[in-house]
Amino acid sequence: MVARQLPHNQKFLVAFSFAGEQRALVQSIAEAVEIKLGPSAVFLDDWYEHYIAGNDGDLKLQNIYSESLLVVVCVSESYGNKSWPGAEYEAIRARQMRSRALHNDSGKYDILPIRVGDGEVPGIFINTIVPDARKKHADETAQLVVDRLQLICPGLNPKADRSASATSWLDTLVPLTWSMANHSGVREAFGELLLRNTSKRCLLVSGSSESGKSHITQQMLSNALHLKPLPGLACGRLDFKGTTDIDAEVRIFVQHLDVPLPSSALVLNERLNHILDALRRKAIPTLLIFDTYEAAGTKMQDWVEKQLLPSIIRSTWLRIVIVGQRVPDPHGTIWEVNTFPTLILRPPQSADWFEYSRRYRPEVTLSDVETGCTLARNKPSILAHLFGPLRK
Repeated sequence: MVARQLPHNQKFLVAFSFAGEQRALVQSIAEAVEIKLGPSAVFLDDWYEHYIAGNDGDLKLQNIYSESLLVVVCVSESYGNKSWPGAEYEAIRARQMRSRALHNDSGKYDILPIRVGDGEVPGIFINTIVPDARKKHADETAQLVVDRLQLICPGLNPKADRSASATSWLDTLVPLTWSMANHSGVREAFGELLLRNTSKRCLLVSGSSESGKSHITQQMLSNALHLKPLPGLACGRLDFKGTTDIDAEVRIFVQHLDVPLPSSALVLNERLNHILDALRRKAIPTLLIFDTYEAAGTKMQDWVEKQLLPSIIRSTWLRIVIVGQRVPDPHGTIWEVNTFPTLILRPPQSADWFEYSRRYRPEVTLSDVETGCTLARNKPSILAHLFGPLRK
């Protein structure tokens, strides 16, 4: 779980109080609220463990629940029976009594009970309307929380889901930076993938070892990050070859997606499910690139082929690139019509690199290129630097 920064005044817009048994459900709602309100706006205990840890943690929690604009009480039998939620609830009830004593009209909105499990909580009476979060999508409950917050603070302007993000795919093809010999077919298909009016939303690229696959996926990500007509495009690249350190790979994957980092307690396909759910809620142009697909493992490949790829049929905001020595077979699938024919890469030859070098290094001879290919063992990432644009 990645720690969040404290708000500058240490006052949150929304704070969640709940029992640990319902953590997964409450966390999914809190993440959806965070997307709508922005960073440092939502309190969930795990996100601020670094702050509340210590022998004064109870006092810090009481202060958080007293000062937050809105407190969401997550009702379940466990909540009423546990000591920590009970201590939190005492602070929440004291706040409620203080508002009543001051005849504070806005105070009647600043505690929102939602049901996350069976059972009752003392002090929440039978005539209290408690929305059941178990029967709603996390985003629906998150919107309920934000709407309640607007009643407390009508002038509040929550962070728009689409702020500083691309709102539409490209209308026309744009030049791409492609420091690679040959493979123009992949470049052209990738350019078309970024168009708004294309029916193709998935690009599959297969190739043997040393055919330049990883270098190409890095080129794709670089282009996506620097496309001026698509500022703020949500994009991420996950290399399954690197999933021996899952935490690091997932952290890199989400850094340009602007979604919360999933819990490290989850396995990879569960983490990617959380990420995909968060992206669905935003529904802005998003490019996901997966490299070394053959190393993904059976469970991960099942998730890609049975959950992720079928989603492109209706998710017009989503584009997917999958690269590897082996890639999914689209033949006969429901997502075949939305997928480019699989492109096969072959390692560029010396003549290809010579042709490439002539654009940047006209003084280089074919003999020079052949020597370079031998010394670099035909590694495309090295040859692209040797024979590509001069670095200043």
